[in-house]
Amino acid sequence: MNTIKCITLNLVILSISLCLSVSSYANTVDLFVDAEVEQRFQSMTSSIDLRYTAEVKKKIKQYTVSQRSSSEILLGRISIYFPLIESKLRERGMPDDLKYLAVIESGLIPHAKSGAGAAGLWQFMKPTARMYGMKINRTVDQRRDPEISTDAALDYLQYLYDKYGDWALAMGAYNCGPGNMNKAIRKSNSKDFYKVAKYLPRETREYVPKFVAMSYLMNYYYSHDLTPNMPNSNVLNTATSRVLGKVNFKDISVRFQLDIETIQFLNPTYIRDFIPKGPDHKLTLPTDKMADFLSGVESVVPLILYNHINGKKRMLSAMRDAIYVDAVPSINMYESSITTAPSLPSGYSTYINNTEAYQLSNKKYIYHTLRRKESLSDVAKKHDMELTKLMEINSYSSANLPAPGDSIKIITEG
Repeated sequence: MNTIKCITLNLVILSISLCLSVSSYANTVDLFVDAEVEQRFQSMTSSIDLRYTAEVKKKIKQYTVSQRSSSEILLGRISIYFPLIESKLRERGMPDDLKYLAVIESGLIPHAKSGAGAAGLWQFMKPTARMYGMKINRTVDQRRDPEISTDAALDYLQYLYDKYGDWALAMGAYNCGPGNMNKAIRKSNSKDFYKVAKYLPRETREYVPKFVAMSYLMNYYYSHDLTPNMPNSNVLNTATSRVLGKVNFKDISVRFQLDIETIQFLNPTYIRDFIPKGPDHKLTLPTDKMADFLSGVESVVPLILYNHINGKKRMLSAMRDAIYVDAVPSINMYESSITTAPSLPSGYSTYINNTEAYQLSNKKYIYHTLRRKESLSDVAKKHDMELTKLMEINSYSSANLPAPGDSIKIITEG
């Protein structure tokens, strides 16, 4: 008798649980109302041909209903990588929406690798990566470097757009290769992606609808009661500096009490947990840890660091915006240890923000147009000026720096 009662009670509990689950799912589905979704979709503006097809509808429902937790993780990751990608798209005058390609390529995971061997945010295969100048060896894979790979991806996308004259076709060719796209265009006798699509590989047929649905998700996630799963502040508030010597991640982890997973996450380019010797390498750490790192390096700290605060990249003085050090823009670490930095050697000067302005009488000026990827340090060196003086006469600060294309005042002797 007791056994029968127990079984009955369990069945009742199971029935209630199933009802609650069905009710919860029904409430989630209610967040996807086709007419409302289509109305929102039609209000989206883009220079890319976005169409609300059956496949797009299916993908949107997938992102907003059945894969909600994954979508919330993606929404959190955009705060890390979108500011960088958006900035580079603006510099080139390319459509802002192209940033969503990185989401469908890799889920915004720099160390992502496909079964076919593609890697990085933009999933480059080795031959294409090397064609665009990326270094790949036993210790370094620049396909995993967010900045380097983004530059290469945008170069490639621009090439494809120039070739086909249509962003949807360019995106499709990015996925399947220009050879497959050329064949599909010939077979369809059209340059309308939606007519060409049926002649493309299945993965590519789904590629542009995924992109379109992701564009919708990123613009209207809040309408589906989705909440971004924000990353830890350690990966949002970061600083980056060049390093010359070998840097071991385990040494950094122990010395600065930072878990090695965070160091690996922030430095995905380096595949063996250390940064090798060389002039073209950089280290990224949480901002407070970078300050500790700089206070313990063997030589003079760099003048300017890249700083990422809440996903926004700006320039930051190595001395917390108070002191600018006129020194070589790199850090030299010995392989064996991290030691306390000595005082600045003779010949190096510091500039404190509250010192008097430079005397500019009897001076003549010329103007220099800042090029893309050119730093103020590069400009100062080219014109044989102290960087501190260059910043002073142009009223620059860490929060107010020139953009590519801006004119910079240069002193010449009067």
